[in-house]
Amino acid sequence: MERVDPMSGTRAGAVVPSVIGTRPATTPLVQRAEELLRTGPATSQALVATVCQLSQLPAAIAEHMAVTLLREYPNFARTADGAWRLREPTPPTWGVPNEEPLLSEMSFAVVDVETTGGPFESGHRITEIAVVLVRGGRIEKVYETLVNPERSIPPYITRLTRISWDMVRSKAPFRGVCEDVLRELEGHVFVAHNANFDWRFVGHEVLRASGRVLTGRRLCTVRLARRLLPQLRSRSLDWVAGHYNVEIPPGARHRAAGDAVATARCLIRLLDDARAHGCERWSELERLLSQRRIKPRRARRPSAMPRPVDRDTTA
Repeated sequence: MERVDPMSGTRAGAVVPSVIGTRPATTPLVQRAEELLRTGPATSQALVATVCQLSQLPAAIAEHMAVTLLREYPNFARTADGAWRLREPTPPTWGVPNEEPLLSEMSFAVVDVETTGGPFESGHRITEIAVVLVRGGRIEKVYETLVNPERSIPPYITRLTRISWDMVRSKAPFRGVCEDVLRELEGHVFVAHNANFDWRFVGHEVLRASGRVLTGRRLCTVRLARRLLPQLRSRSLDWVAGHYNVEIPPGARHRAAGDAVATARCLIRLLDDARAHGCERWSELERLLSQRRIKPRRARRPSAMPRPVDRDTTA
């Protein structure tokens, strides 16, 4: 069974960008090029002939087609004689002793999204997004915007989030704010309370709007709270915020900025607790989260079955 990184969600051995960025989405033609070049370098003419099934093209046209197809993908490179090859992955410096930044020196983009209530694959969309920048143990910036989901908002979602169709009908759809969102995210570590949910929604929206794939490391404050606060009955945002005396104003709960700011304040306290557990760098935080949790054994209840009498209880 292949091992998956507990925070980035990638397979063991895969190179994970240290901070959030984007890369072009892989197309079937690019996949064919990768398969071809795994067998060794190939000229532009050979590559286009195999990938696009266009043989006997002039060298100049084949070169132009190959460059247009592959120029945005960093995993392709050229040999000294101009042939195409697969680039050897460059391992990230994070995890290398003395090159990995301290957690206190890193910056985190704490994200929260409100949605129309169902999975993205079923046509549900973001209605509000907030990104809170945390650096040096303090909040530096809060970005928030309503988003037109280009579909109706169910009444129960409006009751929960207080976001109605009238509030978003004149707002830009996600493709209109995509570049602003990426500008707030890029260069930081992605953080959210239940990070997989927010990462999937933002990633799908970015891909849909720009054709690019969201990449980078992410940190889930639910997972971190499970490791650092085992005494809590729940690791919901309300419980973790209550533990750290982080106040969430009543009108701010279940709104993107309110929840993201509360998560950011909890993150600051969780990272302080992680450092108390010896986690000064990202790799040490990864090891903490990957440790196997040992559940305490429950005391066995006495059997309800009748037992033989082994002493006189009538005396």
